Amino acid sequence: MGNDLQDFEDFDLETFELPTEFYHSTQRSDGPPKPERFGIDLSTLPHQWEDWVVKLAFEKLGNEKYGNGFYVNVPNTSFDVILTAGHNLVEKEQQYCSNIRILNDPHEKNDIQVTSGMIRVCQKYLEDPDELNAIYDYGVILLKRNKDKRVRGFGFNLMLGLAPVPGEYTNSPEDEEKDLLQGREVYVSGYRPQDSPPGNPPRRSEGKCIRTNAHQLYYHADTTQGMSGGPVWIGFRGVETVVAIHNYGAENKGQGNRGSRLNLNVWRTIFEWVGVGWHNKSLHYRGSKAYSMHLHLPQTYQQDCAISNEGRVRVGNRGRVDTVFDIIPVAAKPIAKDSDAGLGFVLQPTSLSTGSAGSSPAASHTNWVRWDPQRNKVSLTKRFDGRCEVKIQELFSQPGKPFKIQAQDGASWKQVKMDMKYLDKADLELLDQDLQRFEDTSEISFVPLRKDKVRTVTYLLHSFMPCPTLPLYPFPSENPSTPMPLSNTVNELLAV
Repeated sequence: MGNDLQDFEDFDLETFELPTEFYHSTQRSDGPPKPERFGIDLSTLPHQWEDWVVKLAFEKLGNEKYGNGFYVNVPNTSFDVILTAGHNLVEKEQQYCSNIRILNDPHEKNDIQVTSGMIRVCQKYLEDPDELNAIYDYGVILLKRNKDKRVRGFGFNLMLGLAPVPGEYTNSPEDEEKDLLQGREVYVSGYRPQDSPPGNPPRRSEGKCIRTNAHQLYYHADTTQGMSGGPVWIGFRGVETVVAIHNYGAENKGQGNRGSRLNLNVWRTIFEWVGVGWHNKSLHYRGSKAYSMHLHLPQTYQQDCAISNEGRVRVGNRGRVDTVFDIIPVAAKPIAKDSDAGLGFVLQPTSLSTGSAGSSPAASHTNWVRWDPQRNKVSLTKRFDGRCEVKIQELFSQPGKPFKIQAQDGASWKQVKMDMKYLDKADLELLDQDLQRFEDTSEISFVPLRKDKVRTVTYLLHSFMPCPTLPLYPFPSENPSTPMPLSNTVNELLAV
């Protein structure tokens, strides 16, 4: 007892700090993410990237020109996707270059003629193809191949395409987090006009990324005219990961060459072109036959506000939907199969009074779902990091069927689980009496992967059907100038 009194006498209220585990959820900061791993693993084949870079030839304003493109691993598409600079594909306003070819494609072993139906270009650049529109200077070539002949190409990770959100983990401007790519060594690869595949492999130069913004990267890696459209890439998590499309030299001496950054808007546009993603979906847990259980997150979340950003299990009568997401690929490694891709959930605004959902043009930041096994919670964040990545393997291998959500917890993976055990008989009776009523419970947890009990931790995506009298804001995209038939819409694939 004497020791307890001595401890009390030494207690200083002015310097005392309450341990963070006792904070209320509205006061507890999520803290910065764990450091990411840069570099190429020794197990990665040293020159495999050479088969992902292609040389392009095309006629522009009466002259034959040369450029580059590169394969990138976009999951769940029926096309091989080659990214390139828009000015390799566009001759003038609303008109493509003529006689576009892939010279000695490393996989076909011969030239591939590119028709207009195989091309997509950012609409803003197609309407005004000028260097002043450099941030929109990108496009794709889509190649239809059999599944057993798919070319995957470079990996990507959305985390590397997003500039830091101001103030997310800082208290003053001096503490602001720097861009992940700032000061990093980057590679630029491509064929020079005088290089002829396959006799001459693509070249690679390297240099520091000296400046970044939301739309462009500036780097000191050497390039020459004719290398436009080549990949700007780094080693990330042990593999070759593309971060930009090289398209211009330095505006002034010492300012660095420039590339269009592969940010969220660019990837959304590409996904729209190839029909990838699941839009306006609610996430339902298969835990009750009598009631609907779906993941609910607050629509109005601001950092440091009184409203918690934590997710809840919303239990109600079937048909009730209060939270809607877009699910898009956010990470893929080179060559990796579709089911290994990382997916991200983007919260979409809903109007409960009208039953409408969709992307709001007024939103200043994207609200991502963060899955955090260490804190045993699901929450919203404006800053994308590795905790926003999940795997849903069955979504690719068995579309429309129940699936489990896997989130990484250190070196292992865990399943996301929801429950409604906290609701007693009285709560359920109230739900039965009022069809509009709901109950929220905090029963979200992360449990070890159990192959023998998959059905106890499985989910379905339900399509949100908006009110037919109200407009639905489209998913942000750039409309292709010459549309070609794509796969069925996502709602058709996943409606249950």
